[in-house]
Amino acid sequence: MRSYQIYWIEESFANHYYGRERMFFGLFSEWEVSTGEMKEIIAKQVEFITKPIPYLPTQRLLQHELVKVEGSKWIDTTARIEREDSGAALLLNEKSMSLEAWGPQDCEYLFFEILRRNMGQLLAIDIKNERYGWLKPIKQRKFIY
Repeated sequence: MRSYQIYWIEESFANHYYGRERMFFGLFSEWEVSTGEMKEIIAKQVEFITKPIPYLPTQRLLQHELVKVEGSKWIDTTARIEREDSGAALLLNEKSMSLEAWGPQDCEYLFFEILRRNMGQLLAIDIKNERYGWLKPIKQRKFIY
């Protein structure tokens, strides 16, 4: 099973650290394993660099998009896609989204694609498997000299 946390990163931090996503990964993985005062310090850093997930607009977006997807349903705060051999569940939280996926990766990619098309600087992190990346890569400006 794959487990992702998806965070909406403040635009200034997303732009500054684009290409250095490993630093975000390090921060979030350290946050998960730390305890006590260190956990509180890292939590404040995470609070500072992330934006809240707009719950109702995101819920409406997912409900609207998932109508088109076979095997999808909405239960409380969780959107689910279930197929014979795979599935994924996306849970909306205040500061992040949690995505649990099993089987082939097609169901999780459906969620990633919906979010990528409709939301800003989202960073997905799978700490256990050390996978991370932007759902929508930031376009770099090219300056002509």
